[in-house]
Amino acid sequence: MSRASIALAVAGLLIASACGGQSTASSASTAPSTTSTTTVPPTTAATTTTTTTSTTTTSTSTSTTTTTTTTTTTTTAPPVEPLPDPEMRFANLAFDDLASANPAVTMTVMRDGRRVLSRASGSTIDGADTTSDSPMVVASVSKVLTAMMISRLTESGEVDVDTPVPWAAMGIPTHPDWAGVTVRELLDHTSGMPVARSSWFDGGIECISFLPSLLDRPPTDTRGRWTYSNGNYCALGLLVGHLTWLPLDQAAQSILFDPIGALGVHLTTDGQLSSDVGYRLGVDRLSRLGGAGTFIVSTDDIAALLANTTPVDLEVLRFPGLLVDQYGWGHTGSVDGAVSCAWVLEGGRTVVAATVAGRSPSTGGGVCDRVVPAVASDIGINQGRPDRSPP
Repeated sequence: MSRASIALAVAGLLIASACGGQSTASSASTAPSTTSTTTVPPTTAATTTTTTTSTTTTSTSTSTTTTTTTTTTTTTAPPVEPLPDPEMRFANLAFDDLASANPAVTMTVMRDGRRVLSRASGSTIDGADTTSDSPMVVASVSKVLTAMMISRLTESGEVDVDTPVPWAAMGIPTHPDWAGVTVRELLDHTSGMPVARSSWFDGGIECISFLPSLLDRPPTDTRGRWTYSNGNYCALGLLVGHLTWLPLDQAAQSILFDPIGALGVHLTTDGQLSSDVGYRLGVDRLSRLGGAGTFIVSTDDIAALLANTTPVDLEVLRFPGLLVDQYGWGHTGSVDGAVSCAWVLEGGRTVVAATVAGRSPSTGGGVCDRVVPAVASDIGINQGRPDRSPP
């Protein structure tokens, strides 16, 4: 499965705090040194061809014999040197600040494919200490996973994002005016999908049963303009299921996480496992979200996934479907009692994922406001509070 390039209108990818919390690696003043697979850009082979021509003429004839010798020399450019592991002083302080105010927090930072910070606080449902590999409700950070699956399916030829959504084939009744809405419009939140804010958290039914109630009327007059709606990614999750014939979590495991050796992703619709960090309001209330917000996954796995994003992925993963700021791109997640941030800095060389089980701050954007500048400070590119667009 290949990957996709971002047309992020980022002003620049130059990048720019306390107590408590168990650490899976080190103290707040020293960055953990847990090592994972190092991702280094491939070497580039340069081929040089030298052609030598010699001419021989005999005295007994007028013929000329020409011999051409081709010598091919292949040289390999040296690999890109990994960035040095920074002392994650500010990131550790940001984690401590979050951990002191919430029942559980996990945070992972990766740089050049190496995990340079891995911290967690609180307990899982079974009473074990939380680790950065403990699955948690990540709310709308789920949308990144859903969009990445669409990207990989685009690359394999299963779907063209610029063609209409196959509503009928997916078994979803719609008003006729939805016939021309494309997959790209869903990805970019420009489809005219109704917002239906509070209705998403009524529980009781799942995405496939709730979505038709939003599609029995024509697209709203916001079509063509960015208008954030969970319905777009609920629909995209159903499209993934239609194309793969797999439940959404199994599709994510196969398409996204198997290739990077990560395990444990599952959905709120299947309830929580004893090894999860608990969601105190009960995951049943999130069942309608589908691909927009039902994933339960660890920050280790989110960070590893984003660390393996390629320019090909970013042709599908782009603004305004993704959020952007002066540091890079990513997504936030916010439901009452669970907030999350996943952000890519330095053009992909640095990734931070942080998830909070609690209410401080109250939004995923608030989490990003704390952890992104902290990581940026540690790597020497802090440019102040993130300026995300759209908000």
